Amino acid sequence: MVKSVFRRYLSAACFSCLLSGMAGGVALPAKAQEFRTLADIERDLNRYEKVALHSFADRDAFLSIIDQTLGLDNIKGADLLFAKLPRSPFTVSGRRGNNQAVPCQIFIPAKISPGSGTEIFADLMRGWFGDQLHYASSANLTYGWLMRHEVRHCDPSHFGDGGSKERDNEIEADLFALNVISDPAVRQKLAQDALAFRMITATLFASSSHMTGLSLKRALHDTQSGNDLSAADEIAAFLAARQQVFDHAKAIATGARPTNQDIIRAVIELADTPPSNQLVAEILVDLDQAIAHFAPDLHDRNKSVQ
Repeated sequence: MVKSVFRRYLSAACFSCLLSGMAGGVALPAKAQEFRTLADIERDLNRYEKVALHSFADRDAFLSIIDQTLGLDNIKGADLLFAKLPRSPFTVSGRRGNNQAVPCQIFIPAKISPGSGTEIFADLMRGWFGDQLHYASSANLTYGWLMRHEVRHCDPSHFGDGGSKERDNEIEADLFALNVISDPAVRQKLAQDALAFRMITATLFASSSHMTGLSLKRALHDTQSGNDLSAADEIAAFLAARQQVFDHAKAIATGARPTNQDIIRAVIELADTPPSNQLVAEILVDLDQAIAHFAPDLHDRNKSVQ
């Protein structure tokens, strides 16, 4: 019997089924390469950990793969454990006793698999800012960043953690996926995209374990100090910013429910409001800049109607 612990992240990041640990790997410098197929990604990720990559169309297809690799009968409560799957790539990894049960497996929903024509950042931000975004790097490089983030969760140091350690793992995986890029200029451009993505998802969509945008920003800008931001303060600030954005969007909406453009207008207006809380104000300004980064024309159109 394989004992399992299952962590579910329904935001834009990772989703891990932990079968109690696995052997680690060695990171190698990564180049700015293209990922045209699952095989391309799998070859790249196997430089860091032993992985198998799968694309699946729906829950039944996912369960079929799990049954072939782990055996559903070996996983207690599999129906509940896999009741709902995320829209983002996720990781299944583990051990049986002291031995690796299977290679670390990374699953990619077919909608965002290579060759689908879907930009992964655009989809994970629910299409609110368009389906073709503006990047400092490229859509392909952001795809690679997310996949290398996932492979970092195959490291045994990321297994079975909760609370602040889980958040630390998310930040560490983000930085790992940037630091393996060997070209400093490419890495810097990709970091701009990654940070903008985290600020948007942390404010608008993510669960608390992924409300890490400010921490990532400080790590990238090397602005840690003796008064480092606590997890509790960061989560509280993101939740407060989220509440302000959606409350303001509802207030200015002309329809029964606010549209994505109402939300963008709300962010623009709130970013210009005198701050009552410095962290919340920082988030709102960074969120406004992140939207302008990915969707400059959409941002400008909504700014002009204020």
